[in-house]
Amino acid sequence: MNRYFFVILLFFAGFDAVPTAAQILQGVVTDENQSPLALVQIEVVENGRQAISREDGTFEVELDDFDELARYTIVLSRVGYEDTSVSVTADQIKKNEKVTVTLKQVTYRSETLVVTATRTRRDIEDVPIPVQLVTGREIRQTGSMRLSDILSEQTGMQIVNDHGTGLQVQGFNPDYTLVMIDGNPVIGRTAGTLDLTRVSVRNVQQIEIVKGPSSALWGSDALAGVVNIITQESSDPFSWAVTTRYGENNTLDLSADMTLNTERWNHGFFANRNSSGGYRMNPSSVSKTVPDFENYTVNYRTDLEMTDRLSLSGSLRYFNESQDDRSSIVDEEGEEKLLDTHAGREDLLARSSVAYTPYDRFDIDLTMVTSFYKTDSRLRFRENGELYEHTSFQQYYHKPEFQAGYRWDDMHHSVLGSGLIVEHLKAERYPGQPGFTTTFAFLQHSWNPVIDFEVTGGLRYDIHSEYRSQVSPKLSVRYRSTDWLQLRVSAGRGFKAPEFRQLFLDFTNSTAGYSVFGSSTVADGLRRLQQEGQISQILIPADQLEEIRAESSWAVNTGFDLDMVEDLRLRINLFRNYVTGLIETAPVARKTNGQSVYSYFNVDEVYTTGMEAELRWGFGRGLHASLGYQLLDARKRVAAERTVQGEDGEIIQRTDISHRPMFNRSRHSGNVKLFYEDDTGWGANIRGIFRGKYGLFDSNGNGYVDDNEHEPGYQVWNAALSRELFDKLTVQAGVDNLLDYSNINVPYLPGRLWYLQASIRL
Repeated sequence: MNRYFFVILLFFAGFDAVPTAAQILQGVVTDENQSPLALVQIEVVENGRQAISREDGTFEVELDDFDELARYTIVLSRVGYEDTSVSVTADQIKKNEKVTVTLKQVTYRSETLVVTATRTRRDIEDVPIPVQLVTGREIRQTGSMRLSDILSEQTGMQIVNDHGTGLQVQGFNPDYTLVMIDGNPVIGRTAGTLDLTRVSVRNVQQIEIVKGPSSALWGSDALAGVVNIITQESSDPFSWAVTTRYGENNTLDLSADMTLNTERWNHGFFANRNSSGGYRMNPSSVSKTVPDFENYTVNYRTDLEMTDRLSLSGSLRYFNESQDDRSSIVDEEGEEKLLDTHAGREDLLARSSVAYTPYDRFDIDLTMVTSFYKTDSRLRFRENGELYEHTSFQQYYHKPEFQAGYRWDDMHHSVLGSGLIVEHLKAERYPGQPGFTTTFAFLQHSWNPVIDFEVTGGLRYDIHSEYRSQVSPKLSVRYRSTDWLQLRVSAGRGFKAPEFRQLFLDFTNSTAGYSVFGSSTVADGLRRLQQEGQISQILIPADQLEEIRAESSWAVNTGFDLDMVEDLRLRINLFRNYVTGLIETAPVARKTNGQSVYSYFNVDEVYTTGMEAELRWGFGRGLHASLGYQLLDARKRVAAERTVQGEDGEIIQRTDISHRPMFNRSRHSGNVKLFYEDDTGWGANIRGIFRGKYGLFDSNGNGYVDDNEHEPGYQVWNAALSRELFDKLTVQAGVDNLLDYSNINVPYLPGRLWYLQASIRL
């Protein structure tokens, strides 16, 4: 009897525990004009169930654990609109009442939105690819003038001097990182280095840095990563600002910007003048380390909204610089002759585009980019003004491009694009005025089944006129396992096309006497020098010299964001780049004047591996800090031949393979930053960078860093103090390189530099 009673009791208890049938929460989302909004993310707070609104703005969320006594809260979010939450009763859901929610549009100037990683406007938290962001606020707080100033303080980046001030990313030389302004490539490299001092950051809204091979979206030159400078935009009907800075070495920087906006037509103007008296780090040298210079930057951008679905935009950037210095030569009688040198450079970058949205899920962009870069140098004898040497260089770049984006449904989004790149040169160093033509197409698809998980795959195909076609795939995954942990993994292939200089250069330095030839011109160049009696020794016969091929890299980046407590985040990224065919220079002959003849070769194998870590935290309102560190191991494959005796007693040649450290790479580097601002208008910051020891000169000519070839490490500290007055005027005083570090081998650090700065914005 008791047994049967117990079974019956269990039956009724189980019957009572059967969950209520699932209910459907229905709703519709509109904007302030009562137009339906698609692609709005909806989440039920109580159980985490999610949905995305359709093209007609409707949505449905199934509540399989429906509680008749509960009240449900739903949160709605969409880029460009304010996040909104509403409360819905269980009774409303049971009656199938539709919830109507109106989202308020905002002028989205969030410094967390990025475009470089996926070619689409995304929040940095939702991007599956590691992205580093430098905000406009940080740039203004530091008082930085040029791009090199601000990038030198970022984790995992080294500023190196090689024919200009360039950027090293994940152990790669400057020519492996693509630098863009508003998504448009900046041309004009010298020996592969794009001089970062050419770019003013006075009108920069943010800088987006993508590390690791990005050729799947951006093609050649993005083997190591991409730096995209996003210029300032304002939604105010009218605004203007003026900034001036004066400092050590008679350095003067003046900038002004203005915006003029109507309901559908926006304009932005920017102008900058930067000049310096230069400096000399070697007192015995005739030439200055950095010569006297004066440069100007002018930028204009406009956006015209023709209709709600059609808009036009355009931009124009022009840069011009002149330099004056002295140099010297020794004539045939051994007498030193002084030369006055005048050098100039200019570049022009123009862009026009059409954006069309046929319907809500489909976007089309047509873009045309045209760039021009020119350098001109004249050396004259100081005693009589007679021209000694005149060299000029001109580069032209044209790129029409088509891009279309389509969101298939709530989980799938595709981006498709294609275009053409036409480049050519005019310079004495490049006989025949060589040119390149590249045709490309790319495809990217994102699968986002839930908000906390995304997979993005991409593929690009490049057809180049001078080397074989390239395929560049990439796959990235983002997963947020909890509210405090997010994981990111990306793997892909990058490539870098041989540059004009590496294929076609024909150059002899008139003062130093060395010669450099591209792989296509070296055979003819050697024969010509032999006929002129300038060659004393051939190191590599001309018939053994092969034309170089494109460099390629396979890489993996994996890491996580750990939000340990509120306002405290740890970001870790591990990377491994395996490169084949890395292009480097090596001597192929000796000249009778004691100098060498150089050409370009593919190195069989190079790898860079390491870790980047950054800790950011806030100490309440107005005070925040960060600590960054990079561990880097960069090595190249070295094959050494040696003669040994085999097991049978025969003398044989054996090849020993090893991987040796590469030059100008520090194993350890880091940075620390502390910023403070209060409600009264006071602000202060101190920033420090550390670089460990590194190999700089190959004293024994073996091609890799030996233990006795290291330069000592160093640290640089920068500080600034600012005060805001009358809500419009800000004054700042600062000192760069507080500890007065200088080294003749680090010419961009001449010692302690003070400055005063004032800016007014209305």
